[in-house]
Amino acid sequence: MPKQANKLIHFLNTHTREQLATLDIRDRTGTILTVKKVLTMRNFVQKLERKCQEMQTEINAFTGKFTVLQSKGLPSLLTSNQRLLTHEQYVHRVNTYVTNQITASASTSEDSTSFWTELI
Repeated sequence: MPKQANKLIHFLNTHTREQLATLDIRDRTGTILTVKKVLTMRNFVQKLERKCQEMQTEINAFTGKFTVLQSKGLPSLLTSNQRLLTHEQYVHRVNTYVTNQITASASTSEDSTSFWTELI
């Protein structure tokens, strides 16, 4: 495409006004500027598409790793309505989860300690 655009610009610059008018091109400068704008926008769109693909790859990698952690008991990132939690909400959820784990671990160790104390 850039080669074709350069050829088009060259064509517009090498033909007379009358020759361009027969092709229904009334404004040589405006047409050249339009060609350049289209090329610039095309480049921007291509860069944006590449960035989106890179981001999607990173998102997929994160999702895979996070799924593994969730299968090991880490709380979900989603609300009951399947919406993403805010950072603050998720921090609260993780803190609650950790607190519950510590409490459960403490009560389990107390139960085992009282069991061993009774045996002795």
